[in-house]
This record gives sequence, structure tokens and C-alpha cells, in this order.
Amino acid sequence: MTEKQNLPEKRDVGRVSGGRSPHPAYELFVVGELMNGPQHGYKLHAIIQRILGPFHRLSWGTLYPLIRRLEQQGLITSESEQDDTAVSHEGHRQTRKLYRLTDAGRDRFFALMRDPGEYSPDYPDLFAVKLSKFGLVDSSVQLAVLQHYREYLSVLREHYAHGISRVMSNPEIRDQERSFILQLAEYHIHSYDATLAWLDTKIVNLIEQQKKPEN
Repeated sequence: MTEKQNLPEKRDVGRVSGGRSPHPAYELFVVGELMNGPQHGYKLHAIIQRILGPFHRLSWGTLYPLIRRLEQQGLITSESEQDDTAVSHEGHRQTRKLYRLTDAGRDRFFALMRDPGEYSPDYPDLFAVKLSKFGLVDSSVQLAVLQHYREYLSVLREHYAHGISRVMSNPEIRDQERSFILQLAEYHIHSYDATLAWLDTKIVNLIEQQKKPEN
């Protein structure tokens, strides 16, 4: 089976009429956070920055257009409220919007959690957001998410493993250059193996939990 055949079909989840689909990871994050109750935009921005890490910045120019699209789709609603902690230069209290999830938004959350998504360089971000929402879904969905990510990493590992064979058999590569190319491939394989081992442990634990009879 080729690497291309290992990839899931591209799914068009949540396409906005007249525009392109929001990034699945960001859309999932917003509806997932609102599953726990209403939130302000600034709080959503702060939480997703903690999830994505210090070197992956989500701009306001990305988040707020996404929120507006979700509101246009009827997935969330908003209401303005006065913010007693923020006062303008003229002495007026500023307002902030409070966002709430609709029933359609709840349905979208579960649909996005079940959907494998499209494998891409950004797929780890989607996995990270899904992992942060495991408390909102049952073990069967959690297991599927872990297995999808394992498949993604396996494809990448196989790519570098095949690359080692090609580098070793290529007579046009000088020996000194070959050692450094192989070092890079070995680094990636080592990283993938560590994550795959972690995933395998989680997958086995979930399967064992599912086998246990309910009390």
C-alpha cells in the first residue's frame, strides 16, 4: 500500500457559504470550549495559546473571523455585556461579547471529534485540540482519535525509513554527506517511535477499559 493510499479522504466539514472552511483545529477548539459554558473571545484566545504552545501564535485576525463565521452558521450565539474592569478614555465602560453554543454547535463538536480530518502538516494541532477535549466524549471516540493519529505518525515514520534505504543505495551521495542525511532521518524516526509507544499504551488501556463490565 502506498503512502497516498494510507491517507483518509478529504472531508469538507463546516464549509461556510461563499468562503473557505475554517481550520478544523480552531473550529473544534471554539465549539469544544463552549461545550463547557459561555466564554469571552479573549478567554478563548488565551486557552488555545496554552494548548498550541508558546511558538504557535493564533492571531486575533484568525480567531474573530472564525467566530463570526460560526455565528453566521448558527453554531454559536453572542450577547454584549458591560465589562466593569475596562473603561475607555472617555470614562465609559467597554462592552465584551459573550459567546454561547447552540444545539447545532454541539452537534458540530461531536461531528468534528469523530471525523478523522485531512492529514496535513497541521494535523498534530488538530490532534492536540482533540486530546484536550477527551473529557467530553466517550471511550470509543477517544480510541478512534488515538488510532487516527497513530496512522498519521506511522505514515511519516515509513517515509523516513524508506528514505534511509534510498540514501544508503544512492551512489551519487558522498559518504560524508550521507551520514548527516541519515542522522536527520534517524532523529525523526526516534521521535515518532517515542510518540507511537505512548499512543500504543493509551490505546491498550482504552481497549482494556472497554472490556470491563459496567457496574
